[in-house]
Amino acid sequence: MDQEIKEGRGCGPNKDYVLLKLDHLGAETIHKRLPSVYEIGVNFANVDITREPIPVVPTIHYQMGGIPTNINGQVVSQQPGDDNAPINGLYAVGECSCVSVHGANRLGTNSLLDLLVFGKAAGNHIVEFASRSKSHKPLPANCADQSLERLNRLEATASGEYAQDVANDIRASMQQHAAVFRTQASMDEGVRKIAAIRERVGSIGLKDKSKVFNTARIEALEVENLIEAAQATIVSAAARKECRGAHTVKDYERPVDDPAAPMGRDDANWMKHSLWYSEGSRLAYKAVKLKPLTVDSVPPKVRTF
Repeated sequence: MDQEIKEGRGCGPNKDYVLLKLDHLGAETIHKRLPSVYEIGVNFANVDITREPIPVVPTIHYQMGGIPTNINGQVVSQQPGDDNAPINGLYAVGECSCVSVHGANRLGTNSLLDLLVFGKAAGNHIVEFASRSKSHKPLPANCADQSLERLNRLEATASGEYAQDVANDIRASMQQHAAVFRTQASMDEGVRKIAAIRERVGSIGLKDKSKVFNTARIEALEVENLIEAAQATIVSAAARKECRGAHTVKDYERPVDDPAAPMGRDDANWMKHSLWYSEGSRLAYKAVKLKPLTVDSVPPKVRTF
């Protein structure tokens, strides 16, 4: 699907989707076996899949990586001489976290480990920490200023871009430049596009200033979060000069007929996590440690099917 769209054979005025035809199955089978797909077609595409094809695009199944933590679920940060300095009181578990027991957090079994095993470990650590301290650390006087400033900036806008227009441009750029199949030139272009869109995020306007159930305000705030995730992804991807797993970069693919070729996965230089920092959109790196604690590590190898 991704290749068809990228090679110009997509459908629609922007050629940005393909059509999935299901009507040959018959209405009875669709309603019996695919009721949720039928509902999605009606609700989101205004299409009756028993009669006409539905527009579809490939999308991400999973956000790889995550917030770095230790085995207790504590968020860790890089400090001089310590790549895993815990931030007391801040925890991350589940699909948003990266404990690094299996590289980047990925797919069903890994997220279950991150959620169940390290979720329980985080809960135990929180109970132990709270029982020892039994008091709250005094908050700084300006602790709410950043959050209030985000809200006040939107309240003060008399004009500006519509949040969903900016969000759509983020999605389109990421779909084009950070999707399933990548090239170095395309990723580099994506870095420039996302950086330009980031400049627009600060000028989002809010026409509806109502205080009750204001989804427009929520959408505007969400776009600020989206651009962080987008920039972290594309900047990290463009800097990684190899072809590894879901980071399939045609420039660095190992030729199928020459398994000894120097391209492909580069464990010598890239067996490390990429850490993206919002301030200055800079990257740092943290080594993946393979030293076994109780049992031997499974040696890394190229994934083949």
